[in-house]
Amino acid sequence: MRTVELTDVVEDFGRLVALIALVEETGERVSVTTDDGEQPRVLLPAAELAELEYWARRHDSDPLPLPDAAPERPPGPERQGPYTRYVHADGVRTTFTRGRAVVVELRLADDLNRLEERARYGRQGYMEPKQSAAFADFLARQPRG
Repeated sequence: MRTVELTDVVEDFGRLVALIALVEETGERVSVTTDDGEQPRVLLPAAELAELEYWARRHDSDPLPLPDAAPERPPGPERQGPYTRYVHADGVRTTFTRGRAVVVELRLADDLNRLEERARYGRQGYMEPKQSAAFADFLARQPRG
């Protein structure tokens, strides 16, 4: 995973667009760090995020905790090269689209870690229907007592 400073990304939109394109092309995450003690963030591909959210919901149907709303309403969509940036109501999560497809999301590293943990539990508890039927059959053949 590559690492970049948040101030470099915020000040230089060209670099941000290049990082988004890198994540979109390679599927590799980019860690975004700060000097002023803010929580680190991660740029990750939308497909990976969708898979994590799918498995996290399998573990438990409760919605994922979201950060509190930002004190001010974030600005609307903003074009950055071929991408459009959407800042979520919490002021932290940011989604980048190209055309009408979501390609990259910027998330807090702690939120992403919680999501990955829930997804891991969701994957561990899942059995394909054929495997589940075989396991049920195995359990039914066990002696009672």
